[in-house]
Amino acid sequence: MQERVFHLQNMAGIIIMQESVKKIAETMGFDIYDQHRIATAVSELARNAVKYAGGGTVEVYPSEEGIEIICRDKGRGMSMRGVSHGLGIGLLGVEHMMDDLTIDTGENGTSIRIRKWLR
Repeated sequence: MQERVFHLQNMAGIIIMQESVKKIAETMGFDIYDQHRIATAVSELARNAVKYAGGGTVEVYPSEEGIEIICRDKGRGMSMRGVSHGLGIGLLGVEHMMDDLTIDTGENGTSIRIRKWLR
């Protein structure tokens, strides 16, 4: 299965991307629960990118082992102290839904990588 890149600028784009990612997860063999976890997690990341950075991209990399998704934006970055509350509370939910979460943030934007492994 091929990688996909979604360019997001508004909530309508998020809905289309979320449905596409769910379909990719289904095609890969994820069960219905993991399909929803993946779609919800990527939707949360995309909403943050649109709301706080004016948009961004979501890159989806399916593989035999699982799915890797990277959400990037060009916002001012985020304080890692704020991850435990406020904006970051959604990230805690994403972390619980996925198997792996990595955040790289700075003055040039934020990149968040999430992974879910096929079992």
